[in-house]
Amino acid sequence: MIEFSHVFKSYDKNYVLRDLNFTVNKGEFIFITGPSGAGKTTTLKMLIALENPTHGAVKFLGTELQDLKPRDIPFLRRKIGFVFQDFKLLPNRTVFQNVALGLEVSGIFGNIIIKNVSEILKAVELYKKKDEFPLSLSGGEQQRVAIARALVQNPQVLLADEPTGNLDEETSKIIIDIIKSFNNKGTTVILATHNKNLINMGRARVIDITKS
Repeated sequence: MIEFSHVFKSYDKNYVLRDLNFTVNKGEFIFITGPSGAGKTTTLKMLIALENPTHGAVKFLGTELQDLKPRDIPFLRRKIGFVFQDFKLLPNRTVFQNVALGLEVSGIFGNIIIKNVSEILKAVELYKKKDEFPLSLSGGEQQRVAIARALVQNPQVLLADEPTGNLDEETSKIIIDIIKSFNNKGTTVILATHNKNLINMGRARVIDITKS
């Protein structure tokens, strides 16, 4: 489903990734690990065409992503949900409106939005807070909104960049359990983290990008 083949990535001639090779099968749960600055975030960004490799190939469903035309990139991103490390929620929009935004961008409106957003908010146990604004929520609740937003379009793949970076262990377990519940329904998950406790909670295959 996903393949990194001899991928190198450099910025101003400084390499953050060297000869990265791995594959991810449909329905897998994968941890990408390595120390800060190892290129975990860059690796995830390549999968949504926010970054391109300096050398090598990144493939999704057989397509080399660096060869995509700009007009095709939005269609790729509808298949891949991304949970950012800093949430990236819009403070002037309610929980419901934040989650609905991706559907609106895709041209979906009306009752379909109401149905899909309501269902995903119930799945992450935040439906009762649908009319609240992000800054009134706890860190764990904000992260659940970010996960709901990433999953509302039912993507084939969920990418999560340090999704529990600023959360306590109990809240981190809740987040991992939510992500695993969607993985159990068939969503492929790639989660970047340097947190060994989180990896132990997930009990999934680990790819150390400093050793791949």
